[in-house]
Amino acid sequence: MSNKYQKIIFTGDIFRSNHLGNGSQDININWLYSALKPCLKLAVNLPIEKLLFSTQDASLTQSGYQAIESEVSLLAWAKLFKYKQLDETFLMNVWLSFKNSIVIAFELPEILRDALDTLGIPFVDIIIHPVRFLDDIIFGVRSNNREISELFTDYVLPEESILMQAGIVMASMSRLNRLDIEGKAALFAGQTTDDKVLINRDKFYKVSDFCDRFAEISANYDTLLIKAHPYSLDPFEAISISRLFSNCQIISENFYYLMSHDNIEAVYSISSSTSIEAKYLGKEGYHLIEYPFRFTEEYNEAEFKLGSFFTVDDVVFSADFWRKILVPLVTTSPASNIRLPKKPNRIRTSLRSFWGFNFVDTDIICDLYKK
Repeated sequence: MSNKYQKIIFTGDIFRSNHLGNGSQDININWLYSALKPCLKLAVNLPIEKLLFSTQDASLTQSGYQAIESEVSLLAWAKLFKYKQLDETFLMNVWLSFKNSIVIAFELPEILRDALDTLGIPFVDIIIHPVRFLDDIIFGVRSNNREISELFTDYVLPEESILMQAGIVMASMSRLNRLDIEGKAALFAGQTTDDKVLINRDKFYKVSDFCDRFAEISANYDTLLIKAHPYSLDPFEAISISRLFSNCQIISENFYYLMSHDNIEAVYSISSSTSIEAKYLGKEGYHLIEYPFRFTEEYNEAEFKLGSFFTVDDVVFSADFWRKILVPLVTTSPASNIRLPKKPNRIRTSLRSFWGFNFVDTDIICDLYKK
């Protein structure tokens, strides 16, 4: 094995800032770095570094914004995220940042993915999977290296496993009291207004962009439930629909609890993961725009070129996973056949994010204790 690759670098969306002007994704990059560094140190003999958001003049972050001639801002980030006109200066800065490296990323922005592809720098991109009602969080993984992508197929979580766990979740929710929801109903699930899956060229899709679609949806149901995202900075964005149609009802109850109601037949969203989860929970799920991520169970050239993700569980936190998938690139240590024992909510707790599943799981235990 050659020594072409001299280090591993963790990164992610290093272009996205928060309202304070700091890197909003640094917390996620640091989390992935901390979680996977022990596994990688066991698997390979390479230095492990990370590249984060930076406003310094010579930083890759600044190079991205200079390419679109903008200052760092949320709106400029929306334009930069999928920016396709990669100039030589930006590509050179990407090369200088990642040359002779293997990149492991938490949710790569498309501009950086395209640049790494163009430069032939291998990456493993990891996202949180849209299905979030399982015993723990699962992931989507993809790579721009064909051999690594083929190896991912050995770790794919069967869809049957998701469907079986969906039944248990719905069984639990069915034991709760029923809400008074009139007739044939559908749910519209709101999103945070700066969600990357809402990016439309250089701006974000808004509820008001789909008034005609909402008129059609409302006409097909006796009741259209409107649920704003609990963390949205502008919950009125979703709630505003309720003023347009007489059969709308604003609701705040837990998503999984709502899915247990037989007369709620469908979930609509602009591009929320809830529309994907709905299909596993026995409902119809619809997006008003194309969902930007694809998932596959098998390796094939078409899905590889589309950048499709493979669905995996906590196997990513085992050294053996990295020992196997990095073989096409570097020498790895012998397999140990050691995996973490299964423990519900280990990753959720580590991320400090439950996405409403606490209502299904941990909140019940606490409530029973209080009684």
